[in-house]
Order: sequence, then C-alpha cells, then structure tokens
Amino acid sequence: MKKRIKWSGVIACELFTFFTFIKMLAKKEYSNLIVCLITFVLCILPFIVEKLFYCKINTIAYIFILFYTICPMLGDCYQLYYITTWWDKFLHAFGGVVFALFGIYLFHFLNGKSTKAVAVVLFAVCFSIALSVVWEFIEFGADTFFGTDMQRDTVITTIRSYNLGDDIGVMGTIDGIENVTVNGCELPVKGYLDIGLIDTMKDMLWEAFGALIVGVMYFLDKGEHQIFIPDNSDKTAYVEMKS
Repeated sequence: MKKRIKWSGVIACELFTFFTFIKMLAKKEYSNLIVCLITFVLCILPFIVEKLFYCKINTIAYIFILFYTICPMLGDCYQLYYITTWWDKFLHAFGGVVFALFGIYLFHFLNGKSTKAVAVVLFAVCFSIALSVVWEFIEFGADTFFGTDMQRDTVITTIRSYNLGDDIGVMGTIDGIENVTVNGCELPVKGYLDIGLIDTMKDMLWEAFGALIVGVMYFLDKGEHQIFIPDNSDKTAYVEMKS
C-alpha cells in the first residue's frame, strides 16, 4: 500500500511536469523547458536515494519531498517566485529540513547508531548548510554565465562602503536614497538595487533555520522517529556497505 502511494505520487508529479513542459513549449518559453526536464529527472530522486542508501523514506515525507522537487518549476513556470514574497524562502527553509533529515540518516549509515546526539545534529546541520552553499554557487554561476537573475536584487535605501570614504580606511555612507540614475536612465524603484548579496544571505539563513529545527526535534525526540529508515528487506547489502 505504501509503495503504491509513493508511485502514485511520482506518476502524478511526472504527468504534471509533462503537462507544464507542453504548456511552456506552446507559449515558446524555451528557457523554462530546461527547468521542466530537470524536474522530470528529480521526481525519481527519492526512489534512487532509497536504492543507493538502502533505506525507506516515510510515506508522508516521500510525498512532501516530491512536492518539494516540483516547487522550483512552479516558481519559474507559474511565476510563484514573482507573485509571492515568500515562495523562495519557503523552498530554502524546507530544503534545510529535508537535507538535515537525510544528513541524520547518512551519519548513522556511515557510523552506526551508537553515537552522541550532539555529533549527529552537528553533522546534519553542517551537511544541510553545505548543500545550501553549493546551491548558491549554482545560482551565482547561472547569473554570471547565462544572464539569469536567480540571486534576486533587493531595493535598499542606505549604502555604506569604504569606497565612498574621504580617505583610506574611512567608510562613507549615503542615507535616504529615493532615486538612482544609471547611464541617464532613472531606475523604476525607490532606492538602490543590491546585486544579490542580501538575497543570498537570507536564503542561507532560512536553510540554516530549517536545519536547526530538525536538530532541535531530533534532541527532543531522542532520534526515536526517523524519516529515512534502514531497509530491513535489504539488510545484508546494508551491512556489507557499512563494512
């Protein structure tokens, strides 16, 4: 029954992704076709994780992870990144949760169960944050080499920089910025555009927040209820992998 529910979720996500692909093709939004193709592959990632790491993912968590895999496509193809103010941050926080949960299982997978909770939580949080950093590298690379805007700009009204100072080592400040003109064109925003640093830092903070929530829950639960559970049906392979 659980396997049927999981596969039903996979099929539903794949069909929705295929529908979105056709829709983007009809609208000639070719850049979003790549997003759809990547999503199509990611939908089978939970199944691959179960096979590679000899585990079973909790059924409810499996469905939520599937939903998480199609969320970036929803953000790009259905413009949820632009018509909401929280979609991107929700994805980063949820990603922090998912990666930390997998980090807990990965630690036990590599080291066994007889480990102090502090070590487990520290590894899980660091593992999650590391993946967050890798993702920010990807966003920076896409913006640099492909002209995208994954690291979203933030409108700010104050600039503090040593480049504005009157002397070496003296920081200069511009407050109350209301308009900015670039090459004779006034920006259509009431302030100065930060070039992505604030967005990047907020993304990583939300990711870390999600991971820390998992860490606290692991302490309170004492590791009794796992999302990624060792697959007893393939216990021999699991033991051989560990040895």
